[in-house]
Amino acid sequence: MERLPEDVVKRLKDMANRIEGVGARAIINYIIYEFEVGGPAKEVLQEAEEMARREMEELKALIEVVNELRNLIA
Repeated sequence: MERLPEDVVKRLKDMANRIEGVGARAIINYIIYEFEVGGPAKEVLQEAEEMARREMEELKALIEVVNELRNLIA
């Protein structure tokens, strides 16, 4: 089974520890787990990218709701 270079694995794990967003952290942990269990795969990266795009859309919707609430309060 092919493995990632140790410096890349370390960078991914460091990034997972630094990221504050729960969704982003979950996605990076998904990548780390899948790569450790099954080895690097383009399909994992594609799924992670799709997950990130969905997360961004949800966050955009949340920002709209927060702005609407702000207008109601102001």
